[in-house]
Amino acid sequence: AHSDDDHYGDGDAVIPGMGEDDPFNPGPSVPQHCEGCGAKFQSRDANFPGYVPRGAQEYFSVGNVKKVIKKPHGVPVDSVPEGVPVQALKDFAAFKPRSVRMICRRCYRLQHYHKLDHKVEQKFYKLEEGQLYTEPDQVVSKVAQRIRKESLVLMVVDVLDFESSVVPELFMACRQKLLQVIFLINKIDLLPQGVQMERIKLWSRRMSRHMKNVQLQDVCLISSQTGEGFHKLEERMSHFMDAREPKWIYVLGRVNSGKSTFVNKFLHHIGFKNGGHVNHRTKVGGVTRSPIPGTTLNFVSFPLPKQFRLIDTPGIPSKTQITALLKRDEDLFDVLPQKRIQPLTHAMKEGGSMLLGAMARFDLVHGDWCYATVHMSHRVTVHIIKTVKAKDFMERKACTFLYPPHHPEDFDAMPPLVRHRVEVFGSHNRSWDDIVISGLGWVSLTGVGTKVFDVWVPKGVKVFRRPAIMPYEVMSKGVKPFHFRARARSQKVHKKKRKMVDEMRDKEKRNILRAELAQAEEDRLNAPSEEGPLVNEAEVAEEFDVFEVDDE
Repeated sequence: AHSDDDHYGDGDAVIPGMGEDDPFNPGPSVPQHCEGCGAKFQSRDANFPGYVPRGAQEYFSVGNVKKVIKKPHGVPVDSVPEGVPVQALKDFAAFKPRSVRMICRRCYRLQHYHKLDHKVEQKFYKLEEGQLYTEPDQVVSKVAQRIRKESLVLMVVDVLDFESSVVPELFMACRQKLLQVIFLINKIDLLPQGVQMERIKLWSRRMSRHMKNVQLQDVCLISSQTGEGFHKLEERMSHFMDAREPKWIYVLGRVNSGKSTFVNKFLHHIGFKNGGHVNHRTKVGGVTRSPIPGTTLNFVSFPLPKQFRLIDTPGIPSKTQITALLKRDEDLFDVLPQKRIQPLTHAMKEGGSMLLGAMARFDLVHGDWCYATVHMSHRVTVHIIKTVKAKDFMERKACTFLYPPHHPEDFDAMPPLVRHRVEVFGSHNRSWDDIVISGLGWVSLTGVGTKVFDVWVPKGVKVFRRPAIMPYEVMSKGVKPFHFRARARSQKVHKKKRKMVDEMRDKEKRNILRAELAQAEEDRLNAPSEEGPLVNEAEVAEEFDVFEVDDE
């Protein structure tokens, strides 16, 4: 968080007087690594992690921390009329001095504008030979090697994407080093209103049993956004920690599981004051958090009292999540839920299909009818159509009527859809099975008898069938008749789409195209006809009396 956008403008890549081998030369009190992402500061290459422009270095040349006071809007006056109450600015929390720290330009853009204008290559997951990883085991081993012995590991799991956010290989690597592991089932604040947390806790512990040697007491439900469940987490952590034996606490997990958000909220919960001002609502300050996979580029360490230390780590990447195929920040923000999920239930008949954005499709192949309850972001469109028309409809309406993705080139770049046949069983008043699309969400099926679905997803994206996490949503929320404006069709979305169209317009290219069309039309009109006139003038003169009109 910084007070002036100019400090993080384009700036010069290299500060005058600095050599190529020494691209960043801050003062002695300025750290060498970015607190937002963990990358090492540098000013040589804007496409490399940790880039800091000249303006930011000059602003923080004296120290890493600056006190900033927000200026009020309006016009200053010398006096006020009698009877008008006057209050000092120091009485308002918004105008109190705030401590801000220097971060790299990439983190600044993500925190303040939620955009990633400059694509930064992830260097942490490169192997020793300089090549990118090819197997998850290579990434897991690299992370596990950097964990100190006798440390405590907090493994964050996204409850909205449980199967994909659990990393069994990382858990086994930690247990081989005899590390204590506590599972944090995160994002419970995004579950639908009125959900029974005891049922979610029981479901999470049953799902965690698929990994060996997981203690049920080591599975905690938390919310990194609201801080719910932190007191119970502290009680469980106290069983593994002793003030006489300081430990390092590592926060591990899959990308987009909420690790950085947890670190910021947990530091606030324990009263940590050395990280500068952090706005948990607007996500400004502290460790950078965003839906973009790989936001944290390296280990970020925070010293705690009594020689304890809390360490945020880069997320374990996944090639099987649908978010790995989305390249634009606006698509990622739409796919990952930012507020409570609002379940939407529609009736489906045999031979019908449900289109989820322009990324997935559900076809009811066998079964007279069923109720399909969609649990995913409210910014993903949901459309019901006949199966015979579904493929052509998606190709024609992708990015305009069905989204995300929002840009046609991104839809064309996605792998082709492949079919996964899934058989589920249901009853008249509850759902027994969920069909999960990795990184997107899940659909609960309700209906008497066995139902067979063809789930079409991009090649490489995994599809799971699991026990229903919330089986009674149909009874509590009811069934809504389908309408194409029911989901992701607000005026705010239309305004956003128009802005995207305006940004894609190239005025210079448009003017050149118009000039070419005008020239081609003019050439066509002025071109001499090789076949002669279309009408014979002699025949016209014989059929009609032609008179010459004298000008006089």
